[in-house]
Amino acid sequence: MKQYNINKSLCFLFLGLCFITTQSFAQESFLLKELRIPQVAQENPGAVIPYDGHVSFPGIGRVQVGVNLPFSPFSLSEKVFNKMKQNNVIGFWFQDDPIHFGARNGKKYISLFTAVKVNGNINFQKDLLAFLVEGNDREKNEKLSFVKDDFLSVNAYLEFGVGYNREINENISFGLNVKYLTGLLNAYTNKANISLTTGENYHELLLNSDIQGKFTCVYDVFDEDVGNFRVADALWKNHGFSIDVGGRYKINDMFEISAAVLDIGQIKWKTQSYQYAISGDTFSFKGYVSDNIFEDGNNNFSEKIKDYFMELGDSLLNNFSLETKKISSYTKWLNTRFNVGFSIYASPKDRFNLNFRGIFINDVFVPSGSVSYTRNVGKWFDVVVGNTFKQSSLLNPGLGVNFTLNVFQLYALVDYTNNFIYIDRMKNVNLIFGVNFVAPLGKKFKASYMY
Repeated sequence: MKQYNINKSLCFLFLGLCFITTQSFAQESFLLKELRIPQVAQENPGAVIPYDGHVSFPGIGRVQVGVNLPFSPFSLSEKVFNKMKQNNVIGFWFQDDPIHFGARNGKKYISLFTAVKVNGNINFQKDLLAFLVEGNDREKNEKLSFVKDDFLSVNAYLEFGVGYNREINENISFGLNVKYLTGLLNAYTNKANISLTTGENYHELLLNSDIQGKFTCVYDVFDEDVGNFRVADALWKNHGFSIDVGGRYKINDMFEISAAVLDIGQIKWKTQSYQYAISGDTFSFKGYVSDNIFEDGNNNFSEKIKDYFMELGDSLLNNFSLETKKISSYTKWLNTRFNVGFSIYASPKDRFNLNFRGIFINDVFVPSGSVSYTRNVGKWFDVVVGNTFKQSSLLNPGLGVNFTLNVFQLYALVDYTNNFIYIDRMKNVNLIFGVNFVAPLGKKFKASYMY
């Protein structure tokens, strides 16, 4: 069992997570599968792929970055703060497909693909933000809860897969993706509790903390020997497998249903695997009494809060301790997703879509849904507009386009952003773009209902 000062090792991990969060502005998408592109098979392996073959441009077959925040960091106001829920989630994700290609053989379509995926969720209680913006000028014995058991979940891994798509006829199709995974980083909490209770006066804070979880990384952040950077040796030791399954059924000329379950699988983490525990003791510091920071005229707030955070941060970090125990391995399931879709064809080129989705994060089910409209203009252009309904926000419009000029294809979409006009008010966004080279369907096999 190793024990560390929190300043050294946990700060390194925390800064790393902050880097991922800030650099990853999803591995989920609500509008992507409504476009006529080969990547629809990643959202539903049973979706129609209306090409004889495809090759993505190396490195940018699909690039996707996204984040979900409980509020915009640029427009925090008293009104926004008062409307916040007690439990709040920061979600982030990143995906890049370096290689993606496929070819048709009759009614079968076989594809090969690779991907780099990062995803994570950080959960915190409203009390944490209340403490940061209001200070600790509170009644004695008042308890503030900062985090709970589902505090942290982070995954980063490489994916190598093969996809099989089969069209029984123009009304029925199904598919399967089989993927080998190699893990890069995993961190999660199976127990987390941080709370503060004020003492006899507001200068004294009684800290109660208990965080337990597991952590693995190809770089051993807890080894003080800098020469222990053996990423190449560790890269292929965290083995895992997963599958995607899906299908679609066009009931008649007007109605179609589809369903898919994605990322059914797990990774066995072996390299530099640790079980960790974080604890803390009671400490006292000068404290900070805030005027209403949301009122105009508090021009010196930035300086006051800067000094406050520096003192608070030093106090917290010096009173936390991190204990780690190296373990041989542990197994962690992926965040399994599923989606169910229903489409209404107003015409062969116009379609209205209703989707329900869900994801399991640390055994917690998170639902969402969307409505959208898709317009196909010949073989060369698609446009889809829609709105996504999430637990933290019901109004999240999105827009996607696909240009296909002969064999060249460019697609891009902005999915479930809460504000298209004012960037500084944005708290949800999902950006996706990619470039493919596609071979149009030949005369021997042509799904005419797609055009």
